[in-house]
Amino acid sequence: MKTISSLFLFLFSAVTLSAQVIERPIETFYEPNQPKHVYYKDVNNLLNKYVGTWEYTNGGHYFKITFTKHTQVRETPIGNTKITVFSDKLVGHYEYKLNGVEIYNVTNNYFADSDMGSFRFDSFYIFFDEPSSNPCGRRIMGEVNLLYSNTNGVETIGWNRTNIDWGRNCNPSDQTPFRIPANMVLTKI
Repeated sequence: MKTISSLFLFLFSAVTLSAQVIERPIETFYEPNQPKHVYYKDVNNLLNKYVGTWEYTNGGHYFKITFTKHTQVRETPIGNTKITVFSDKLVGHYEYKLNGVEIYNVTNNYFADSDMGSFRFDSFYIFFDEPSSNPCGRRIMGEVNLLYSNTNGVETIGWNRTNIDWGRNCNPSDQTPFRIPANMVLTKI
């Protein structure tokens, strides 16, 4: 009986240890040979400087975005349900006006999250999409490089969007261009 109990304890321990989630720094997100059960944590507080409200005004364009940090968000790896991935993320909510007319207000809706593996110097990438009335959504997605700067206590982020063909297999997808400017410098308010 003691042998059976010991064997059961050994097997239970082996299963429990194999399913433990390993914590890794967020900046290692895209490194090869990652564990199957991992939490990409912002251990170096790289996301903290982006948290808050940022504003851009130029001519008739007005854009305001608020980023919040969400911790230990479960990811869904495409095509592999045997992997458990968590990461810390930035989530943004924004409003955009053109010549004083509100075009978008997604301050109460989830809009974008950060792509955690793309830290380079003081920047990283987020994926971005604008609202569409088309049930298929937009065919293009924006990949935005956010470049943080602090000059004499004035915090800014450069917003530089590149359009990516999302290739949605839904017809007809929204082919209209983005309305929010592709390149902006936002100031923290």
